[in-house]
Amino acid sequence: MRTNSLGFGQREDRVVPFKPKPDDFVVFVFGSSVAGNVVAPPQGGTAIQDLLQKIPQLKDRNVIVYNMAQGPQKQPQQLMELAFVLALGQHIDLVLNIGGTVEFTSGLSNFESGIDPIFPPAATLGAIGRELALVDSSSANYYELAYHLSRDRAAVKTYSRLVVESRSGIGFLKNKFLLAFYSRSLIDDLANYEGTITRKGGWDDTQKLLSLDMAVSVTKDNVIDAIFQTWLRCSDTMQLMANANGAAFLEIVHPNPYHSKKKLTLDEIAELSSVPATEYIRRASVQGYDLIEQRSDMLESRGIVSAIALFDDSTESIYIDSSGHFSKPGEMIFRQFIADKVAAKLSSGGRHAHVN
Repeated sequence: MRTNSLGFGQREDRVVPFKPKPDDFVVFVFGSSVAGNVVAPPQGGTAIQDLLQKIPQLKDRNVIVYNMAQGPQKQPQQLMELAFVLALGQHIDLVLNIGGTVEFTSGLSNFESGIDPIFPPAATLGAIGRELALVDSSSANYYELAYHLSRDRAAVKTYSRLVVESRSGIGFLKNKFLLAFYSRSLIDDLANYEGTITRKGGWDDTQKLLSLDMAVSVTKDNVIDAIFQTWLRCSDTMQLMANANGAAFLEIVHPNPYHSKKKLTLDEIAELSSVPATEYIRRASVQGYDLIEQRSDMLESRGIVSAIALFDDSTESIYIDSSGHFSKPGEMIFRQFIADKVAAKLSSGGRHAHVN
């Protein structure tokens, strides 16, 4: 499972659009990195495709899952992707959108970077702007930071795998140490990278280059509510589009470590504390998830499923970094939760039924 350079899903040798066979059940997963990890779990365990295949309603179907998720994606990117693949004529049986933290962290980052929260994340736009802009005195620093960021991401992926595959205690400790080192380095480099491309020299030019210099209509007092309303409108529209094209739609809000009743382990506390980037993620997460809980009845009436309390009773280490990604046990619990909700959706009447 992979995505191409545009973020549009590919599976093995299949490229969107493709014509499914009569017994195929086609699922498209949208969202950010947490959603992507549901499809291709980096910590191991059973992928969502295999869990869906075990649902009684799908036991005689061939489940095909396309991964459209990519971090740090936020609405209305998922909405635009769905519109694109439907416009291509792609058949879809289930649209699964998994959202939460990034909606608020990226939206707030946009606002504080001087652009409207509705645009894609400022870090992504800044990188695109740097690529398109003329070379200047600040470019060397940008490319050096981009190199270190890429290196750290690759190292975290490698040592996450090696920790699981370690065959000796010494090997486990070595890989665990290197994973911790590169994870912390990744957080620091990401903060420096985002600061360079969104708040330092050249950002005004980038805004003009990418037509991001429109007036920002929201204020500091209502920015979180504006982000919430955008997310809600996009969710509603995705559901209408999916249903109009014969597909079921399921929206799930994933758990967040900064808005949780879970008793954090010492490892989790260490990962979620004492990092400059953490406080920023915490602030946006708490405000956004407070709003989600305050309006939970309205969201439930729309068929939006909350998994916020999913890990409340867990005593294991679930969160492995300051962005709130899950450990292997966390990934397995969350994927099973999703599979159960899909089964409930199919049992309760298919595409138009709400999931409670």
